[in-house]
Amino acid sequence: MSKESKFPFDLDLSALDTGSITNILSDIELHLPLMESEGDFSQLLQVKAFFEDELKAARRLH
Repeated sequence: MSKESKFPFDLDLSALDTGSITNILSDIELHLPLMESEGDFSQLLQVKAFFEDELKAARRLH
């Protein structure tokens, strides 16, 4: 898991495997068009980038 979080809260994603993170990213993609404000859209893009970085982590459980 990445040590530095871009969010004001800690997330322990160590129990998630690549499939779980991929599913989360798919859900985010489905919700992006539903965001009504630019702020919500921007924030969801930040969350998406966070999970994409986690997906790239070298030591991910399978």
